[in-house]
Amino acid sequence: MKIKLEIVNGGVLPDGWTVETLLSSHRSFPYNPDIANTFFHSGEIEAWGRDIERIIIACKNDGFSTPEFRYDASGIWTIFKFEYPERKTTQKTTQNLTEQQQAMLSFLKEHPEATRKEISESLPNITEDGVKYNLSRLQELGLLERIGGRKQGYWKTIE
Repeated sequence: MKIKLEIVNGGVLPDGWTVETLLSSHRSFPYNPDIANTFFHSGEIEAWGRDIERIIIACKNDGFSTPEFRYDASGIWTIFKFEYPERKTTQKTTQNLTEQQQAMLSFLKEHPEATRKEISESLPNITEDGVKYNLSRLQELGLLERIGGRKQGYWKTIE
């Protein structure tokens, strides 16, 4: 499965800077030093000017490719490209499920005709929106299939 995430920051680079300057070793010039200092003193950032480096290192440490950086009239773009191997077995997939998703699968094995409302009322700490999200996620993972329509259909769990 391939996923692409693009984030744009409407900010501007200092005069004469390029993406290459940003990616190389350089001195930081915070756009608003007062805000940068406030975040630094509050402990929200350890130092300014290291975020690009930290993003690249985090991607490498997690086995992902280095993000692409682009600068144009709309701002500074960071483009992440993730490739996940397809899951081969249900056993491996079910090991990565949340407790709520596992509970929903168990519940739907016993009550395949259950509605989202019935699921949310039967399982602890989950709203109807949470049920909707997790049903969609379980379908994406190939662990759950909807057979028929809303009123007369049922949920088929896939082993």
